[in-house]
Amino acid sequence: MFTAWLQARAAGDRQLQAALVRRFTPEYRSAFQAWLRTDPFTDPDAPPGPGYMPGYRNPQLEQAEGLNAQAADAFEEGTAARETADRYVRVTVLFALVLFLIAVAQRFRTRGVRIGANAVAIGLLLYGLYTVSTLPRL
Repeated sequence: MFTAWLQARAAGDRQLQAALVRRFTPEYRSAFQAWLRTDPFTDPDAPPGPGYMPGYRNPQLEQAEGLNAQAADAFEEGTAARETADRYVRVTVLFALVLFLIAVAQRFRTRGVRIGANAVAIGLLLYGLYTVSTLPRL
């Protein structure tokens, strides 16, 4: 809106300038008036716009910062839940691997290979049971 005001000023359209100033928020309008008092069009040391005035405070920016903080908290909670769900899925895949190893072990003719495959399956089963017992309950 401020850019439109600058364009209207450059075009010399005082009616449009006044209409745009009426549409400023109260906080911005007071900063705008203070900015005009700095003689910004002739003083090179004047702030570049009303938003740069020392007393200007944008309530919508503060509201956005609060919403960003809430979104960050929700994201952290969602990330923790997602990590827990991923751990449950990994354990489920581990249990499927145990079933696969037991089924494959029955196909081997050599007794040592069957015992080895079953031993690996039992080790993975015990590890999976331990992992499930330490996971948080959903």
